[in-house]
Amino acid sequence: MILLNSSMHVFLRAYDSEEACINAIFNIKWPRGFRCPDCSHDDGYRLSTRPRVVQCACCRKQTSITADTIFEDSRMPLALWFMAIYLVANDKGGINALNLAIKLRVRRTTAHRVLQKIRFAMGGRDENMTLAGYIELDEAFLGGRSATKSKGLSPFHDKVAVLVMVESENMAAGNLVMKVIPDTKMETLQEAVSKKIDDDPPGHIIRTDALSRHHGLRTLGHHVNMTVMTKEELNTKMACLSLAITHARRFFKGTYHHYCRLHIQNYLDEFCYRWNRRHLKKQLTSHLITACVLHPAVSAKVLKFRPALSIAA
Repeated sequence: MILLNSSMHVFLRAYDSEEACINAIFNIKWPRGFRCPDCSHDDGYRLSTRPRVVQCACCRKQTSITADTIFEDSRMPLALWFMAIYLVANDKGGINALNLAIKLRVRRTTAHRVLQKIRFAMGGRDENMTLAGYIELDEAFLGGRSATKSKGLSPFHDKVAVLVMVESENMAAGNLVMKVIPDTKMETLQEAVSKKIDDDPPGHIIRTDALSRHHGLRTLGHHVNMTVMTKEELNTKMACLSLAITHARRFFKGTYHHYCRLHIQNYLDEFCYRWNRRHLKKQLTSHLITACVLHPAVSAKVLKFRPALSIAA
């Protein structure tokens, strides 16, 4: 059982050994007891010489407890993994690779790889989440400051386009979705929005500005409220969306100090994961450990290059 709302020293004392962490992973992976992935038999036993391995009592198939999790093939001790997850979950502004490396006393490249895997697990938990009700929608362009104005280029030149959608519940922000998109064409927006807004039942209300590309959202079967707005009006009439974008920019600037174009979706996934669970502070560590156990293994190739961002990156 994962400790809830525990102080750091209590949590680390509970999970300071390989055995304690393995037991936690085992209980999350098989909450009703071990079941062989090969023959579905419900009885197995741990090997004394290989503590991470369970052998089926029927077919004798050996299964690693950390297989098909983000811990798979990792040489870093599980106690350090749990410490990293605790630090990520309990730092409101997030933690960068340099600070994590210092706290764990590992190389920066190792800390970076750990953080990227944790962010993949965060993104996986919200992958199938859809929005409903009253939804504020717009595009944000991330990439820091640029000298495009003096060169006669668009202020959005060479920046990453991000589709931002947030539920507005009685003027209070609900769940948030931020997805990198290759461009802002009507067809691209239609495809991205259709995946993230609940279509059963249809008829949700989308509030956005009056850009021509937003007219295409009407074909999705929802009510689209389009209004010409200045920047000041945008901050008041779509306050939840403006708040989300402002906080996301601060998140990048305050924690990472720059925009990493290649991995920007991973950083957005982390930000949205925290936003969507901001009322569950006591359970955030347990939720994140569960996410890391249930997320499939992340290969080094995927960590290095995320195919979904190939156009934007």
